[in-house]
Amino acid sequence: MKRMRALVKTSPDTVELQQVPVPEPDASQVLIRDSAAALCGTDLHVYRWNTWARNAGIQLPVVMGHECCGEVVAAGAAVSGLHPGDKVAVETHIPCGNCLQCRNGEQHICANLKLFSIHTDGCFAEYAVVPGVCARKIPEAISSRVGAVMEPLGTALRSALEMQVAGASVLVTGCGPIGLFAVASAAALGATRIIASDVSPNRLEIAGRMGAHRNVDPGAEDLVAAVLAETGGTGVDAVIEASGNVSAIQQAFRCLRKGGRVALVGLPDRPLELEIGKEVVFKEAKVVGIHGRTMFETWTRMENLLVSGKLDAMPAITHVLPLERWKEGIDLASNATACKVVFEP
Repeated sequence: MKRMRALVKTSPDTVELQQVPVPEPDASQVLIRDSAAALCGTDLHVYRWNTWARNAGIQLPVVMGHECCGEVVAAGAAVSGLHPGDKVAVETHIPCGNCLQCRNGEQHICANLKLFSIHTDGCFAEYAVVPGVCARKIPEAISSRVGAVMEPLGTALRSALEMQVAGASVLVTGCGPIGLFAVASAAALGATRIIASDVSPNRLEIAGRMGAHRNVDPGAEDLVAAVLAETGGTGVDAVIEASGNVSAIQQAFRCLRKGGRVALVGLPDRPLELEIGKEVVFKEAKVVGIHGRTMFETWTRMENLLVSGKLDAMPAITHVLPLERWKEGIDLASNATACKVVFEP
């Protein structure tokens, strides 16, 4: 039996790089050889085995990692449109195909949604098995490293699309990977003024390279005052909230103009208080929750923008490491030294 290297969460307290059997695809799956796999905040939750991970339905042991790009090695008999040699990126939402949402074009919020690497083995390995419906063939012009981050990039792009940013002023709160990708997406889609907010000077510098016109450190200056000054006192047309920080969310609504739009992407770790009357009702604010990418409209637009050169994800990829240096990658991401870490198995 052929074996491979894989990063395995073996117990609540242990993660190990092991030699494990190469998985075999069933009729509905494809086997891919991983070219690049990106580290996500979800992977850090699993690594630390925090409250979220303990309650996510994960069955240990499990191969970690869910953001990846690779080459199809084999395809199951029921898989159509994919063949050995095809370059693919992975959509991590696994829909059932039968529920109300799936039958109405909302597979990304399937009522019976499963998640790649949470409810299945993942991609921090030389090979991975992926549901055929989730293996997205991508153009060769997209590098494997960018292919590995198309999952979070797609979430950010969808938030920018939902916010109708063309010709608009936009505030992005939180410049982790999703926030930085949101800055790049807003720039690619024609936003006329992009304000980025974060407490990390390093990430704000990257935001500037990805298209932000004004960077604000809310620990050093008043975010609301800065945004109002930048917009002639009216507030921004749209907010993409990617921090999950309760204070940042509250400030974001105060930065919004009347009739503006808010995309909520970040997940706060506790309930928050918001003046709904003042900040939503009387403003007639439009608030949208963003849970991943639409399947597969977002992917099509993302591919077109990447191939055209209008959308550039590379500045956010700050570290590329072999899988053997997985612990270094986790440490870099944990202390915010890195933005996006990509492993090359």
